[in-house]
Amino acid sequence: MIDFKSFRQNIFLFDSIIYLVIRMRTFYLYQINDFCVSLYEQSPYKLYHILKDIYYTSKYNQSIAISSYEQITDKFSKQFLHDYIFNYYRLELYYHGKNHVHTISNHYEYSKLMVSCYSLKLKTSISYPSFFGCLNQFSSNIFVCDFENQDYFWLGKVVKNEKSLVNQ
Repeated sequence: MIDFKSFRQNIFLFDSIIYLVIRMRTFYLYQINDFCVSLYEQSPYKLYHILKDIYYTSKYNQSIAISSYEQITDKFSKQFLHDYIFNYYRLELYYHGKNHVHTISNHYEYSKLMVSCYSLKLKTSISYPSFFGCLNQFSSNIFVCDFENQDYFWLGKVVKNEKSLVNQ
């Protein structure tokens, strides 16, 4: 009989080693308030640059950055979102969720999602991680930034495009 708990632990140990070798992308996900969605839905470039300026703000300008950030985003309900993700994936063999950190690790992807009130940080080995579908169902106002690769998009538009590609 297979002991699934030790099986999961061994997979996560193995995948943690792979995680160090594979080039990972880091996405930051923000829940944008309705007013700013209406302003920036057709011009995500502007929203990306605002968030990028906030992300790279020096410690001397942090109070201004925090004020700007609070004007364009809504906070995530940390515990509610954690429970939502946990219930969404809890039966998946390659999923592990604990202390507001969620991990999917299988032969196709390694993704680690860290939940906070202000943003979500997603480190992943692929361009379209499994968490995107779950998070798009959670909120339609999520904006995704990869500051290192200068990539940005509305999550809902990417999920919709991914579904249409699969259905063709």
